[in-house]
Formats: sequence, structure tokens, C-alpha cells
Amino acid sequence: MSGRPWLIAVAVEGVNLPRFLRRAGEMGLLLTGVRIRGKHLSAFAREDDVTPLRMMAENGGWRFSVGNRQGTGRLMTWIRHRLALLSALMLGIGALIGASQVMWRVEIENAGIYAADLPEYLQALGITPPMRKSDVHPGQLRDLLEWRYPETAWVECGWRGMTLLIRVVNGVPAGTPLSETGAGDVVAARDGIVDSIRTKAGTALVQPGDVVRKGQILIRGEERTGSGVRAVSARGVVMARVWDAAAVRMDLTELHTSYSGRTEESVSVISPWFALWHEPESAFHQADVSRRTLPLGGFFLPLTCVWEKRYECEITKQNRANEEITAEASIAALRKLREIIGTNESLVDKWVNCSMIDHEVLLAVATGERLVDIAEQIPSGAPTK
Repeated sequence: MSGRPWLIAVAVEGVNLPRFLRRAGEMGLLLTGVRIRGKHLSAFAREDDVTPLRMMAENGGWRFSVGNRQGTGRLMTWIRHRLALLSALMLGIGALIGASQVMWRVEIENAGIYAADLPEYLQALGITPPMRKSDVHPGQLRDLLEWRYPETAWVECGWRGMTLLIRVVNGVPAGTPLSETGAGDVVAARDGIVDSIRTKAGTALVQPGDVVRKGQILIRGEERTGSGVRAVSARGVVMARVWDAAAVRMDLTELHTSYSGRTEESVSVISPWFALWHEPESAFHQADVSRRTLPLGGFFLPLTCVWEKRYECEITKQNRANEEITAEASIAALRKLREIIGTNESLVDKWVNCSMIDHEVLLAVATGERLVDIAEQIPSGAPTK
């Protein structure tokens, strides 16, 4: 007996089953977990004892059957039958673990004026995908970027999965503070026609009805005293009529699609750098395309399966009715005007002018008139924007 560590379930059917057990004991064949119900006996035997037990049962007239391995033996059988699957699974897990240690992509957000220079600087530093994540140190990279780009408030560098995320927060220059006692003027924040002026401090230089330009001084930061002039921080409210405009262009034609009923389907697998196989060329001259994508390896394996279904169609241009497109363009221009000035702002008057360009495009310009305070404080002698 080699004494293998696992057991096998056996079953014996027949009469005088105690005699079977007695003979097995005389032959040194060990049975455990014995259960006898009528003419049926079930037990567990060592794998090396199965063959002698089978021969003894056949000689004694008993029916003998063998079941599955138990304990460690069952596990070994399960592994042997699925060895190829387990090997593929382990290779897949190893590939995923390896891919998770690699930077596959660099994403830059809110780079602003540094949008062109930042990628080139990263390339000069040797940070180009794909590369090992352990070779990239986000903290050191953040310090380098903040030193190189002083106009930024701060830079955030970190990992989002396998992507190196760089988020730039641009700084806002602080304005020059004005105090109640410091000298300063009130200038026009925008062009307009003065409707009313109320001076709280300083000397008014304009009156209702005057046309003013952006940056023009409205209230001088000076006041007369009994012995001369003293500098003050000019303050006041200057209400003026101002105009805002919004333009919308609309094509005088629209596209109509007619479907023939013929379709094509294709499947392709792509990655950020190459395609395992390319999509076949379409046999249709014109077609609508429905596309569905599915990541094959999830977040760690950058492979994407793309399903495309093409519907053959014919696309033609047709002229639209002038009344319809004029009404649509006017509404769109007024909506855009509201987006510019704000939905809560009230208008004194509004109108829309429409004109045609080369008999192909309709230009709608919406103009709105409103009353706003155009007063803006600046230090005396400071340049106007």
C-alpha cells in the first residue's frame, strides 16, 4: 500500500454485507464512514484499496461501484481537469497585474496658456506612455511644474488608474485695493449713454445724456475745500443705457436622409496605439453609422471592441421656408442674448434684425437695451483697461 492521502467513495450492493466488511478487514483493506441501509453499503476507501475491494466484491457476488475522490483528492482531480483554464487564468491575472504597474496615458486638464508647452516639457523629462509607474514621481513632478509655470496657483499631479492626471489651477492676479480714504476715480466699465448720476464722493465730470466710452473718468477723486482741492476716493452710481448683441447664423437649407434598407455590420478591436484588425471599407456611398464600444480588458488592459452597423442612405439638401427659418433664427438669437446678459436681467427694449448672406445663410442679430450701473473704482492715475 502506498498510502495516498485521499479517499474515494465506494458503494456495495447485495446480501450479507457484514461478511463483506469482515473479509475486507481480514485483507487489511480499511473502510471509513461505513453506512448500511438494507442491501446498500456506502463507505470511503483509500485509492490503492479500490482495486482489491472490487475483485473481492466480484468474487463474492456483490455489486461494487466507485464514486468521486474526497478531500484533497477531489481538489486534485478538479485541478487536473481544468489545468489549461487555470493556466490561462493565472497568465491573465499576471498580465493584469503587470499592466496595472504601467502608465498608459497622460491627461492634462486646464492647462490654459501652457497647453502647448506642458506636453513638450513632459516629453523632455522622459514622461511618455507607456512607462513604469514607479519611474514617475507625482510629488517631484508637481514641484517642477509649479516652478516652471509661475502664473499658476498650484498644480495637482496624481494617478487615476493607469492614467497620470495633471490638473493646472490658474492663478488670478489680485486687484489693487481701494480704501475709503485713499484717492481714486470712478471710470466707465463699458460704453453707454448716461441716464442718471448720483455722486457720493468726488466731482462728477459727466451729466445725463453724455455718451461715454469704456475707461472714461466719470467721477474725479477730488473735492474742493475752502482753501483748494483735496484727493478723495470717488464713489457714486452712474446709470447708463447700454446695448448687448448676439448673432446667430443658420443655413437656409436642411439635410434630408432617405434609407434604402440595406445594412452592413463590422467588428474591430483597437488600442490607443494600433488596431488588431482594421474595419472593412464600406460598400455604401453614403451611410448612417451606429457604433457601440466595449472595453475588452476593463480599465487595466486598453483594448476596445467596436461594433459598427451601417445603414445605406441618400442625403440631399432641401430649401427651408423663409418664414420658418426667420422665426427660428430670431428665437435662437434672443436666447443667446439672454445667455450673454443673464436670465435675471431686465431689458428696456429688444429687437432682432435678419439679413441673408449669399442666399445660403441667414444672419439674425438680437440687440437688447438695458439700464446698468457702469461705475468702476480705480486708483487715481492708474491705467484703465
